[in-house]
Amino acid sequence: MAIGIAAVVLAAGAFGYLVTTFLFAFSGGQSRMVGVVNLVAVSVVVSSLVVAAIVWVLRSPMHAFQWTAIATVIGWFAAIAIEFVLSFSLG
Repeated sequence: MAIGIAAVVLAAGAFGYLVTTFLFAFSGGQSRMVGVVNLVAVSVVVSSLVVAAIVWVLRSPMHAFQWTAIATVIGWFAAIAIEFVLSFSLG
């Protein structure tokens, strides 16, 4: 189950990083957003793994897998919203 959790988090992380990099770091020449995109991507991956660890200890590996998938989706939607707002404030 740990391999499944890692696969979900890393696959979503790679896809989310590519999408947010394209949308916010290179689109329109916003080079100041590169640091924000990198920081948010790492934050989403780490927070997803923290959710996995906490639920794994408290419940079961299957629940950890389910909650990690949910947390990853919510994290990437939040990342896109945060980066969207910051892209206007940073120009």
